Amino acid sequence: MAESEAMLDSGTLGALEDLRAASDVLEEEWRPGSSITAWKRVKLESELDVVELFLNEASLLDLPDSIGSLAALRKLRLNQNALRSLPPSLTGLHQLRALWAAGNVFREVPQVVCQLTQLEQLFFSLNPLQALPPAISQLQNLEWLDFSECQLAAVPPEIGALTHLQRLDLHSNKIATLPETISNLRRLDHLSLHSNDMTLLPPEIGACTALTWLSLNANKLRVLPPSIGHLTNMVRLSLHINQLEHLPPELGNLVHLEALSLHSNELPDIPPELGRLTECVRLSLYQNRLTSLPPEIGQLTALQELWLYSNQLTSVPRELAHLTALKRLWLDRNQLTSVPTELAQLTNLQELYLDQNPGLKELPPALALLPALRRMYIASTPEAQAALQAQAAAAHQMPGGRGPAAAAVAAGVIGQSRPFT
Repeated sequence: MAESEAMLDSGTLGALEDLRAASDVLEEEWRPGSSITAWKRVKLESELDVVELFLNEASLLDLPDSIGSLAALRKLRLNQNALRSLPPSLTGLHQLRALWAAGNVFREVPQVVCQLTQLEQLFFSLNPLQALPPAISQLQNLEWLDFSECQLAAVPPEIGALTHLQRLDLHSNKIATLPETISNLRRLDHLSLHSNDMTLLPPEIGACTALTWLSLNANKLRVLPPSIGHLTNMVRLSLHINQLEHLPPELGNLVHLEALSLHSNELPDIPPELGRLTECVRLSLYQNRLTSLPPEIGQLTALQELWLYSNQLTSVPRELAHLTALKRLWLDRNQLTSVPTELAQLTNLQELYLDQNPGLKELPPALALLPALRRMYIASTPEAQAALQAQAAAAHQMPGGRGPAAAAVAAGVIGQSRPFT
């Protein structure tokens, strides 16, 4: 027996032996006679205590009861096995702080899990679970809870007892709404709810004022509660692929937003209050029913990407010229007949998409002078392309028109049409 092995107590040695016997994978990896300190799936502290076990993809069908003897265990990883239950002896793991059990075949949360009241992180994603037990409320030290990609139809009101939660992952389930008790989660920073069946976001969400990251995309939301405006620490908000027909003006209160995705909804307009989002870097509004934009959009001076394609825009406000940080602008697949001359002030613009606007016959020649422009799609037919190419070539001959954009357009490098996609 190796010296380090001799230092381990008999309970710890027995538990490791039982784990080896429960798994063909471990039996192959943990060869008899090899030193436990060399086992990659075991982390020891001071060569005395097992503090972490990495049992992912170990072909485990069951855990031996003796695992409860590992009194110093702090992290237990059980992902991607075939576990259906967990032994009651886990209650002996008083030091356990994090438990991973994703990608198994649990149909219900084992009762013993809700007795591990010292847990700070619990990961149970990718299991065929249909419900969270009310007893989940006992895990009041949890900071991170992940039950994503299961089959949950609802979130129990007892979730409100987990007042230390900072991250809650519930995406890719069948959840229709949240309980009112969500308002108790005042420390929640990250909430993922995308790819569910949500038709209603309760107004109580506005009490979760610590939120900085909220994903609600790929649901069935038609409206948002005005209380969403209370989430003033929000940095990233994903609302795309819903059925939104209206945005509350209170959305403009989220002045620290850096990324806002609203594409693939049913929006006919956007509130002018969005102009207050002066820290926003990326705004996606494509595939809506927009017919116009408010002039206040020109106040988004940090914006670098603006996605507006596949709407019904007949014009865009000249205030877009104030977006001097803009690098990419998508205006294709609309009903534009003209483009403001002021867009030539967008000196950082690298990509401009204007194709698939059937009524757009000419462009301001000064667009060809944009110093940073590297890519511009401007026409849908060869005839329109030729006409616009001639304009760009003429601009190339203008005083000051020898910049990269003008030279490239005149040479036919920029300005190519592209297929409809």
